[in-house]
Amino acid sequence: MTDRSQTPYDLIAEFYDEDMAVNNPGRDIGFYRALAARARGPVLELGCGTGRITIPLLEDGCRVNAIDSSSAMLDRLRGKIANRFAATLQLRHTDMTLFEFTGSCGLVVCPFSAFTYVTSPEARRGLLNRIRRCLPPGGVFALDVFVPKYEVLARPDSYVYHDYRRPRADGTFLEREKTIVKDLSAQTDEVTRTYRVISSDGRTLRTVVARTRVRYHFQQELRLLLESHGFDIAEEGTDFEPPYRYDGSSMYFVCRRARQ
Repeated sequence: MTDRSQTPYDLIAEFYDEDMAVNNPGRDIGFYRALAARARGPVLELGCGTGRITIPLLEDGCRVNAIDSSSAMLDRLRGKIANRFAATLQLRHTDMTLFEFTGSCGLVVCPFSAFTYVTSPEARRGLLNRIRRCLPPGGVFALDVFVPKYEVLARPDSYVYHDYRRPRADGTFLEREKTIVKDLSAQTDEVTRTYRVISSDGRTLRTVVARTRVRYHFQQELRLLLESHGFDIAEEGTDFEPPYRYDGSSMYFVCRRARQ
């Protein structure tokens, strides 16, 4: 099944590699590469985007099935790899909660907080059950999500985060700011990101607004969710090193499908 509706990432795909990809220090790339090197079978990547994780895995010789709900992000990925990796990459434009994967894979990865975009309990249950069915007993599922910060949760919804202004290759600047409207009972954030392309003399040339909804998780809550869906936690930590620490920016779990 393919979901052809436009996503917020269709709107910002042209900025992604100089925006969110730059915000990530890149420790996750080596982490997922190491897991893939030990995997017994193909890798299934959920939320591949423009290929920040996908391409290094392919360069390591992995067979990768990559899924993303944004056609514009997938187009960016295709443009990067051209005709390379035709024998080892399968790309699919679909929502990760709707994918149907036939066969088995040795590793499923859901990097860079992609799991937080699955906001309803029903969708999370369905996704985890689909992932479990893709894996043989002992197969590995790994994900990382951002660590929710109490100082952010305590701020008023009107608070404006001035994230950055960065120079671009064409001499303009890319500026981003955001607001976060919180539903504390549902543990969801409505995030509105405003991008502006600024000329060298300070004029706003273009404005793009993208709105997303995410569901954040606390460590013990996510651990219990994974365990309740048939996964044994093999490793967990913060910023891709054990143990878990609240002061980090992301938490990760490496899970094995229970043999029962």
